[in-house]
Amino acid sequence: MRFLLFLFVILFLISGCAQVEDFGRQVESAGRFVKYTVQGEHYLSTKNYQRGSDVFMEEVKATPEDGQAYYFLGRFQLALGKNKNALQTMKKAVALDPDNADYFFWLGVAHAENGHFKSERKSYQKVLALKKNHLQALIYLGHNQLKSKQYKTSLATYQKALKIWPQSPSSLYNRPLLLNILKRTPEEKQAWIEYLDLYPAGSLARKATNHLNRLSDFSYRNHSLASRTVTLGKIRFEPFTDKLLKSSYLSLDVVGATVSNMEKGTLQIIAYQKNNKALARKRAISIKKYMKKHFPQLEKQNRIQISWFDMSEKYLVGKKMVRADESIRFFLTDLKK
Repeated sequence: MRFLLFLFVILFLISGCAQVEDFGRQVESAGRFVKYTVQGEHYLSTKNYQRGSDVFMEEVKATPEDGQAYYFLGRFQLALGKNKNALQTMKKAVALDPDNADYFFWLGVAHAENGHFKSERKSYQKVLALKKNHLQALIYLGHNQLKSKQYKTSLATYQKALKIWPQSPSSLYNRPLLLNILKRTPEEKQAWIEYLDLYPAGSLARKATNHLNRLSDFSYRNHSLASRTVTLGKIRFEPFTDKLLKSSYLSLDVVGATVSNMEKGTLQIIAYQKNNKALARKRAISIKKYMKKHFPQLEKQNRIQISWFDMSEKYLVGKKMVRADESIRFFLTDLKK
């Protein structure tokens, strides 16, 4: 009896020690997780990639069983263009933690940087098997499918991404490109407008506008103001009148502010209204009045001129000549004065 009691005490002590050791390991692992996260995100956000690589190279030597150390090392290797090394490092991270969706995502990126597009796609699919709403994986999978000419599949993938993040710029831009390939013109027009409503500035906005104009939709137009090309929403009026709609104010303000910040140049405002010269004249005058009110320095410097025509405006978009039956055009002259 005493022997059994003694044995029970020994087993209890051994079990207790094992639990304490296990708890200690968990605490140590949690501490490393916090440490690696803080260090890794700091070096990534400050773009100190070489320092991050050096630090985590030492960490993988110190804790070769920790997938997070390999994950951050791989991220820095990718940022430094060491793509072959990054691929092997990310493979190690995934092997150590095969249930981590983020590790598989960056493994996919590493495959892409090494030109392994089928393996890249499989990595993103693995991510989505682990976490079906992983936004980055959906967007990058859509890119991969687009490059692989899986057009319908790519479009469906982008649509899933947009349900999660409706403002995703790359998904919004690539969607109408795919609709163009699939010859779904009405949807393509709407998709370009949705992109431009959210992202009306920059080089992609100018390209999106050209695509839209080729489809004879002039909801947005590119206007050359000296060395700058600005994308503007259509200048709109109440039907059959010269009364500007409030939706046009932002575009007019962009033009006025842009020209005001230039030392030279006369703003030319041209109104086109097919078969109605009187309305074209009234609308040109209406825009000039708006500019005089909101940008009086342009009027004082005599830097606003207007013209009007009772015909369609014709202009070249790429290699295609397009026509707009009613439009407003802005450009600058007298730039050498």
